Amino acid sequence: MAGEFGYAQGVVDAAFAVAGERSDMSPDAMGRALIQAVIGHYRQYRTSSDVGNELAYLADSLDDDEPVITRGC
Repeated sequence: MAGEFGYAQGVVDAAFAVAGERSDMSPDAMGRALIQAVIGHYRQYRTSSDVGNELAYLADSLDDDEPVITRGC
């Protein structure tokens, strides 16, 4: 998933750059919007419980120095 992570990082960096340049946007609101957009997309084909488990797993991994990159099941 290294290719997916690199691509996604570029998309996120671009979104935050736009939020930083526009006076009607904030980085925090952009971050929430990105998270909500991903969750909304996931809910089209994953159960709420599955999405919750994914988010809990990622939250548990926040202490790690490196992001957790795994291949989806």
